[in-house]
Amino acid sequence: MFSWNMTYPAAKKFDGMIMWWASLNGPQAVPGDYKVVLKVGDVEQTQDFKILKDPRSEVSLADIQKQFDFIKGVGDKLTETHETIIDIRKVRDQLNNYKKLIGDDEDKKEIGELADEINKKMEKVEKALYQTKNRSGQDPLNFPVRLNNKLGHLNSLIQRGDYPPTEGMIQVREELTKRINEQLSEFEAIKNTDLPKFNQLVKEKAVDAIVLKKKDDAM
Repeated sequence: MFSWNMTYPAAKKFDGMIMWWASLNGPQAVPGDYKVVLKVGDVEQTQDFKILKDPRSEVSLADIQKQFDFIKGVGDKLTETHETIIDIRKVRDQLNNYKKLIGDDEDKKEIGELADEINKKMEKVEKALYQTKNRSGQDPLNFPVRLNNKLGHLNSLIQRGDYPPTEGMIQVREELTKRINEQLSEFEAIKNTDLPKFNQLVKEKAVDAIVLKKKDDAM
């Protein structure tokens, strides 16, 4: 038997992410009966075990479950938010690579213009979700926190004890989730409309996948 100290995975993060007083930690497992399975090749072993409630805690199992569900929901939304930011940056890198490929080719300038337009839309989404000016741990003191930081801060507050979320916490989570979802929907629209349009334009303009500079250009 084990004491209640088993924690679920943290929310996903991205390279260089800096936030202020925010947590990505996952919830602790709710006390109860569990099963662990160890499989090596064709050999499988199963062992039942129990997670015990902290005897010092005054809250009920129902309240602990409420806290678990709250933290799990916050973590899932943070993961979705950060995956969107990762996707935005991947798309931006690819768009910028195409801009480099076409260079000053007048016949293909429409591609660069569309890439700039899409980048501008994505930049708006990314800046709403994350404070892109953060470069060090001190920067959050100088630049306002964004939606992911606010949700992460809520996650840090709920994990300071084993109590269920307050009505105020629930309302804040719902409001932040709503605002995050609006930005995620904006990116979905970009993926479903703008990117297919860009890909079609690249095909029509027959952009070369590999371009080597001419010797005269390299001089």
